[in-house]
Amino acid sequence: MVDGRWRIVQTVVPFLVIGTLAAFTLGIEWGRPDLGVDLGLSAVAAVWVLLFRVVLMWWTEAHPAAIAVFVTVMIGLNLVLVLRQGWFGFLAIATFSFAYALVEWPWQLLAVGATAVVAGIAQSSSFARSSPLGTAAAAAVIALNVAVMCGLSWGLRVSQRQDEQAGVDAERTRLAREIHDTLAQNFAGIVTQLQAADQAPDAAARRRHSDAALALARDGLAEARRSVQALRPLALDSVRLPEAIANVVRSWSERTGIRVDVTTTGADRALPTGAEVALLRTAQEALANVEQHARADRVTLVLRVTAHGARLEVRDDGRGFDAAAPPATTADHGYGLVAMRERIEALAGRLRVESRPGHGTLVVAEVPA
Repeated sequence: MVDGRWRIVQTVVPFLVIGTLAAFTLGIEWGRPDLGVDLGLSAVAAVWVLLFRVVLMWWTEAHPAAIAVFVTVMIGLNLVLVLRQGWFGFLAIATFSFAYALVEWPWQLLAVGATAVVAGIAQSSSFARSSPLGTAAAAAVIALNVAVMCGLSWGLRVSQRQDEQAGVDAERTRLAREIHDTLAQNFAGIVTQLQAADQAPDAAARRRHSDAALALARDGLAEARRSVQALRPLALDSVRLPEAIANVVRSWSERTGIRVDVTTTGADRALPTGAEVALLRTAQEALANVEQHARADRVTLVLRVTAHGARLEVRDDGRGFDAAAPPATTADHGYGLVAMRERIEALAGRLRVESRPGHGTLVVAEVPA
């Protein structure tokens, strides 16, 4: 499938090239009896492009056989025109664009190679083919065209495969973050609540912790389904970011018993979906770290949204840690900071973590609008 930019190029450029070549031919061949043949072939080429790349564009791209017919006839018309007048080799600019953009690999090599032969014939049209030296020179020019253009096709194919692999790696990283931000956090909370229930002094306390664990399990199941379907986080389904963060904080505070003071400014300003998801996940991860590691009594969360972006601050009064030390990315600790940083930096944002042992922790995330 051709993207929008290529569609514009392939809609405009061929007609510009054909029109320019027709005008040039008209000026050079004015008065000659075969002028009408060259102009007629140019008109046929223009109508052919108009039919397949404008009128029937969507149908053509959906049918490989139609693409094969279109490109084959285009190469044939280009060859006939080149054999008549060498300057029609410039039409190969359009023919090459069709071959590269429309024909699937490995058939692309055949289309590109055939177009390169036409271009080589045009470039060597002034050679004296009656002599062995002229024939050899023409063959060398054609071979060079084929080698260069097919080599470019091969290079583009390699680059495409590398981009596809990079996309796979990026998706794996995204899924790892999603799993950590949803299932891992919920499982950790469930374990904490069940341990608390096991050590509870009375039935009421055990029931409270058991209910909290059950609620976390239900939330985790819902988030897992959302992640599989690649949808927005459940908390952002029907509300904007400030409300979603307030809901997450309220639920977290009720479950952990840790006080959280929330301040938001600019709540009426809209943010891109990606920015909202990243900031919500950062807030969730920061709170999860407070619950699991900080032993804090109080948390302050500040969200500021402006026309230029958003800034999220999460500060706790817990035991802190050495922020300058390399993070210990074990199975149950450390990946959260890495995931937060990757998620924010993927949006051209910045993440800063300030902490010292005994002095709490501050997490600051900033993303552009």
